[in-house]
Amino acid sequence: MTPFSEFIRITVPALLFLCAGYASAQGHADSCQAQIPRSLADALAKTFVGYRAPLEYDNPPDDIAKNRSDGGTGCLGVGIADFTGEGKKQYVLGLTALKGSGGLAVIALPRKGGWRFQKIRSGAEDARFRQYVDAVEPGRYERSKSASATMGTDEKPLLDCPNSGARVGTLGGSSLVYCYVDGRWLHVRISRP
Repeated sequence: MTPFSEFIRITVPALLFLCAGYASAQGHADSCQAQIPRSLADALAKTFVGYRAPLEYDNPPDDIAKNRSDGGTGCLGVGIADFTGEGKKQYVLGLTALKGSGGLAVIALPRKGGWRFQKIRSGAEDARFRQYVDAVEPGRYERSKSASATMGTDEKPLLDCPNSGARVGTLGGSSLVYCYVDGRWLHVRISRP
C-alpha cells in the first residue's frame, strides 16, 4: 500500500465521522415551525407584515423545559385543534414582532384557496416572550373569581365551548379561552392551571 492510499484509507472515514457529528450537533428542528404548514406560514407573512410565525425560542428556556416536562413539544406559540366544529385542523398562534418585544395572537382557519384569520387579545401584546397559546378541550369555562376588571366585548362570565377552545395568556398569569359559538368568537377570563 502506498503512503497516499494509506492516507486516504484513514482520512476519509475520519472526515465522514466528523461530518456526521457536526450534522447531529446542529440541534433539533424548531418545534413550532414543525407544526405550521408552509401555506400557513406564507399567509401569515403576507397578512401580518411586521410579525413572524412563532419559534420555540420566543419563550424563555425554563418555560420551554416546563412545557416539555408536562408532555408538550416545547413550543408555546402554536395550538392545534378543531375550534369551529368543521372537522379541520385549525391553529391558534402567538406571532412575534420583527422589531421590539411585541406579540399578536391569531386563530387561523383553513379555507378553500387559503386561510382566514381572527385576531384575538392575549394580554401579552407588549411582551411576546411571556405569551403562550394552546388548545383546550370542549367544555364549560368559568370566569376567574380574581378577575376584577369590567368584562369587555364578547366576554362572558361563563362559557360552554361546544368545540375545542383557543387559550391565550401570559405565563404565570390569567388566560383567556376563546370559543366559537353560534358563528361568533366569545371569550372568558380564567385562572391558568
